[in-house]
Amino acid sequence: MGGQHPESYISGLQVRQRISRKQPKGLPVINMGFNEMPYPPPQSVVEALSGRASLAHRYGSAACNDLRQALGVLHELPADQLICGNGSEELIDVIGRCFVRPGDGIVISQYGYIQFSMIAHRLGAKLTKAPETQFTAQADSILAAVDETTKLIYLANPNNPTGTLMPPEEVARLADALPASVVLVLDLAYGEFVGEDYCQRTHALVDAHENVVVTRTFSKVYGLAGVRIGWCHAPLWMMGGLSAARGMGSVNGFAEAAALAALAEHDTMRDRLRELLSERDRMFDALSATALDVVQSQTNFIMCGVPGEDPALVDRLVGYLFDEAGIVVGPVREEGLGGFVRFSLSLPEHNALAVETVQDFLEQRP
Repeated sequence: MGGQHPESYISGLQVRQRISRKQPKGLPVINMGFNEMPYPPPQSVVEALSGRASLAHRYGSAACNDLRQALGVLHELPADQLICGNGSEELIDVIGRCFVRPGDGIVISQYGYIQFSMIAHRLGAKLTKAPETQFTAQADSILAAVDETTKLIYLANPNNPTGTLMPPEEVARLADALPASVVLVLDLAYGEFVGEDYCQRTHALVDAHENVVVTRTFSKVYGLAGVRIGWCHAPLWMMGGLSAARGMGSVNGFAEAAALAALAEHDTMRDRLRELLSERDRMFDALSATALDVVQSQTNFIMCGVPGEDPALVDRLVGYLFDEAGIVVGPVREEGLGGFVRFSLSLPEHNALAVETVQDFLEQRP
């Protein structure tokens, strides 16, 4: 799919298979492989989900009016330019279906989010990957990849799987330089890990351009990966098409109730975010002291290259972490990154155990 190596995709599936099999030492399984938040939902979110259970026979709000209003108030955005979906992945796909036809061009960065490649494959689009520098997307490289067939650019910033960030001034320069006929989708799934000011600057690009869309999710910093809900901010002229292409009622009532409750826990989210950012700094320093090649991250995960960027060594490390410590991590799936492994940040004791186990493995390898 989209140029990825089949063996890399199978390795990604093996992460899920590892969780489902018995840990050989009977240790508890610690999942550090899916970029999830390590904290359970606040009690108010749990209560909102429970309270919605008695209404399970009723559809949720097709337009998510209450949630769009709450998002608009929190982020100072017009509610009529917001749309909610079944995770931001649905909305990213919807945008693609609105603007791309078979043979049209989609541009992504060299190590862009794997879903972008998969969308291009589903749409029959011509996919172009713009070279990165030090695992970071480059505005000039993306602009050079745009041609007369290009209809869409997907840019996750910060990026998944690398965790790197194109500076906001470069993102603005990219938006300014694009032809009006090319839609720029800026995926801020990990935007909160950079900062609220950064997110606001990115949303401002939607106001300044008629061809920029910003996508967001509740799966990451709000810790609602299991209920699948996201949203996007788009120019007003796009809203009719996006709404028509989205599945009617694709956001279920439980998801909207959980998201509304989570927004009311914004202070809790900020406290958890601060703790996780502190852990990110600590874990980056600890992993950098090993033989791994650690990439500076602006997300809730850290990508590391093993010595020699050897995919076989990655598989051995992944297996060792699970067998010896019950820790689940996975090899990076994107093409060209087979020699890298990624650690999702978890609780302090889990992060410490992961570093200790990595050290043990590297000391023992032949």
